[in-house]
Amino acid sequence: MDTRLFRYLFQNTSNAIVMTGCTWDKGAQEQSRYAYSCEMSHNNWRVNKRNGIKHVICGSSPVNLFVMGAFSIEDCERLIYAIHHGNLDTVIIPYVAPLQRFLLIQTMVARGMHDKEVVRFIKNPYLYMQKVPVRRFYFIYGNGKAFEKTGQEVYPGCYLEDQDKEILDIIEEMEGYFIPVKKAGYIVDNRMLFYFGHFGVDLRMVYRFVSRYFQKEKLTDSNDSGERRLQKMLLFYRKEFSESEMDTLTLFCCPLEVSVARTDCVLNLIVIDDEDICHADIEEDEGRCTVKCMLCNDSDVCRCHRKQEAKLRAGALFLGNIRMNVHYQKLKHRYQGIESQIRAITLPSCGHMQNWNHDILNLNTKKNVLFWLCPIQPQTSDRAMREIKFHNARHRIVGLTEEYGCCFNGFLSEKNISL
Repeated sequence: MDTRLFRYLFQNTSNAIVMTGCTWDKGAQEQSRYAYSCEMSHNNWRVNKRNGIKHVICGSSPVNLFVMGAFSIEDCERLIYAIHHGNLDTVIIPYVAPLQRFLLIQTMVARGMHDKEVVRFIKNPYLYMQKVPVRRFYFIYGNGKAFEKTGQEVYPGCYLEDQDKEILDIIEEMEGYFIPVKKAGYIVDNRMLFYFGHFGVDLRMVYRFVSRYFQKEKLTDSNDSGERRLQKMLLFYRKEFSESEMDTLTLFCCPLEVSVARTDCVLNLIVIDDEDICHADIEEDEGRCTVKCMLCNDSDVCRCHRKQEAKLRAGALFLGNIRMNVHYQKLKHRYQGIESQIRAITLPSCGHMQNWNHDILNLNTKKNVLFWLCPIQPQTSDRAMREIKFHNARHRIVGLTEEYGCCFNGFLSEKNISL
């Protein structure tokens, strides 16, 4: 019988979405592990400093896919940690301009951080990645064609479109060397779909800002030193571009080849704390951890094996730090083809009001429970929380803290169909 187990494990953290996941094809004895890391752009540095940085715990098994949801200091630290300890296969990184990266280095200086390897990565991420033991890495800017389910078999592989020549030329001029940046697409691995979206600052606007600023500097007779001129440019940049408008990568992951008529699907949510020895490695215990969760925590089991018109929802949508009040229409267009498969969704930037748009509540959930995951912070919007609960009584808010995380365990199995 065809059986697949899958797991989304959210680590205990109050200021980031850190997910380590796994899918295991029992028949083929094939496992894929993946991780998504996104530090919230409105996090409280004092909280972060007091509680420390939670790294992705990689274990002994290789990590097939690591996705940086944001280009933040903490996400850079997690990636570097995973490179040294995780045996990474593929890494997906949002491309951000040199000026934006320099702002991060300034932030490190202000925080009193002196990690030379992190600084080296932020200064030249492409050159850094060329020298580390990672089989494949991709820098992503902009979105390619939207994913569509056509009924045809989707083969394993990496489906990322080439970037436009205009953008590549801009990047080369800003960096001083060529970087083969791609458009966001999707990856299929072990019958799992990983579908990306990119949202953030328009590189053309950053390029025009830098060109305009230096043109203006040439026309003024200034005796300022190079460092002072750079600081002035950063000041003007902050005024023109919001610091919270840093680029973010969204991710939808979900098992493929799911048929209501032929497939049973069970998805179970449990709460975990620091004492629980949970891990994203199904093969290690041959799925016994999943079965244990089913037996001991059956109050939140979501089962769907009804009539053929029913929808099996087993996917998770990670929204990173997207500013939905700016990019909602693009987000809707990006993921409208997979809307009916979303079971869990993260609130961008800890549910901050400027990252919220109530239109996202109009997902076609019908009678399915939809889980909204959010690290709880003082800036978490009470309005967003109320709108989620009042819109549909089946919506559940899962608050992530330093003490409590959560884990989704599920399996897909072939039905016994009598002819």
